[in-house]
Amino acid sequence: MSRFEATICEAIASMRLLLVEYGDTARLVQPHVYGDDHAGDRLLSAYQVSGESASGASAGWKFFRMDRVTSVTLSEQRFRAPRPEFQRNDGAFARIICQLGD
Repeated sequence: MSRFEATICEAIASMRLLLVEYGDTARLVQPHVYGDDHAGDRLLSAYQVSGESASGASAGWKFFRMDRVTSVTLSEQRFRAPRPEFQRNDGAFARIICQLGD
């Protein structure tokens, strides 16, 4: 189990934003799906609402590889509903640990 798993799954279950330290940047995200991709990497699929990004896009859908995450902090801020583009049981994941709507 990842050291961040309980925090991430709690955020997903309670629809609370996460502050994710990824590389050298902090990002505020709406977490949607957490699990393993087909290559065996642990991923968080989230919609980034603010912060920096290597791509230059500060908002939008992102996959965060958990081996590059240095910290995860549960925010008091909530989001009301999944993003309209969200699809349960995303095919990018070989194994889903937790996702919105569970």
